[in-house]
Amino acid sequence: MRLFYLTLLFLTALLSGCDQASPLPSLSITGRVQMRAQEWRTGQRRTLVLRFQDEGGYPCFNYGLVTDFERHDKLLRLTFTGVTAADGICLTAIGPASSLVDISTLPVGAYSLRLQVGNATTTGTLELQSTHITLTSSNPSLVEVPTPELRFMPSSIIWGTAVTSLPNITAAILGDSLRRLGATPTTLPQGIYSQFTVAANGLPEPPQVSPGMRALVLLADYQGPAERIQAYVQRTNAAMPGLNLGINTSAL
Repeated sequence: MRLFYLTLLFLTALLSGCDQASPLPSLSITGRVQMRAQEWRTGQRRTLVLRFQDEGGYPCFNYGLVTDFERHDKLLRLTFTGVTAADGICLTAIGPASSLVDISTLPVGAYSLRLQVGNATTTGTLELQSTHITLTSSNPSLVEVPTPELRFMPSSIIWGTAVTSLPNITAAILGDSLRRLGATPTTLPQGIYSQFTVAANGLPEPPQVSPGMRALVLLADYQGPAERIQAYVQRTNAAMPGLNLGINTSAL
């Protein structure tokens, strides 16, 4: 959970920087530009962005990819002109130069993309639906789309895992406990979400665990207060040594 909020803080800061006038680039773009959609929720507010990064390995993880964005009806222009070094604080981890473009208010529909990297140009498409977004690029050697389709997280969803070696703990038992709190176990369409990947059974793919341990996946619709779920998690972990239960309530 702490990692989620630290990541959200970094993305919010990066997004805020994209709203200001683009600084003059000091470095050239390295390799291809990767384009992907990303979604996160803060309560009932959803933020949807296009995230871009080059293939560089810069000394600070917060190097910026200078990006200009223009919308002309159904045409979206994205121009990448260079890389800027970290301004002030350096997040000391090697990583690419990145930028975010907020498209949270973009109406549902099909859009053409014009993508310019330095002096080279290609085209692509963006299709936005209420349940998912699909991206394409005509020239993957210039602009690559690692995840062509991203599915959106419904509101009022909680999810988590219970890692345990206890044979008497099952997903059904934990699901019954959530029902008593007012949650309803559910499933989602198969596909890639920003938070996880949903398998063919409609549940998030479980994480890898150590030999002798099991990872039980939980997914439910819940309309109540997040504090009630977190209190349940604390009580359950305290009462059952050998169980590590975590439930994400960030969509509430």
